[in-house]
Amino acid sequence: MRILAIETSCDDTSLALVECRGRLPAGRQGLKTPRFKVLKNIISSQIKIHRPFGGVVPTLAKREHQRNLPLLWQRIMNNELRIRDKNTKAIIPDLVAVTVGPGLEPALWAGIEFAKELAKKLNKPLIGVNHMEGHLYS
Repeated sequence: MRILAIETSCDDTSLALVECRGRLPAGRQGLKTPRFKVLKNIISSQIKIHRPFGGVVPTLAKREHQRNLPLLWQRIMNNELRIRDKNTKAIIPDLVAVTVGPGLEPALWAGIEFAKELAKKLNKPLIGVNHMEGHLYS
């Protein structure tokens, strides 16, 4: 299974394409713990944009996420970065995962809305991920 992970909880926009082997969720009825392999990880930092304000401005972070998300998605799917199967031209994720909190509400909103639209367009399931649990698992 390939998972597109989207993270916009603060001022970095991040997309990762991850391959999961094993069953999700792990730990039920003796199922094996899944193994993950990061195929691509792209991060766009907003540090320079927020520096003049002395910290992160939530509405500015939201605007930058809205600008960056489609660009990062294009980079994930670009021919130069494309991960190919033997029988396919493009790798389409099987699942879209997005950070739903905790974090800055406007920043989270940008990621959630992008993920909802992308999952709908790709006709793939969408799951929410807790930001802090993501740190624990990574």
